[in-house]
Amino acid sequence: MQLTDGTRTFETDMIDEAAIKKDRDEQEREMLNAFARYAYLRYKQIRDKVNPRKCRYMYIHQVRQQLTSPARLQRVCKLLSMTEEEVLYIVEFVRKYLKYVK
Repeated sequence: MQLTDGTRTFETDMIDEAAIKKDRDEQEREMLNAFARYAYLRYKQIRDKVNPRKCRYMYIHQVRQQLTSPARLQRVCKLLSMTEEEVLYIVEFVRKYLKYVK
């Protein structure tokens, strides 16, 4: 699957491969860092759309739980112009690889 951030296009297979590797070259690190910034930005947008109480912070397990509802997932996809796979991939990437998100 491909995710596009303006002019950059990220291939999810390459992102997963680079995230797992211990010894990354400079190009892989740059790509992974750029995708991590993009994924966190999109995750915040997803979190804001599923949060019923805007004044209260949601943890990632709560976001994932909210996205189990097909109606809510469809609503998020429509509001953010994303596919279901993109939404779920980004949330899963953030859960796995961005340790500062709880």
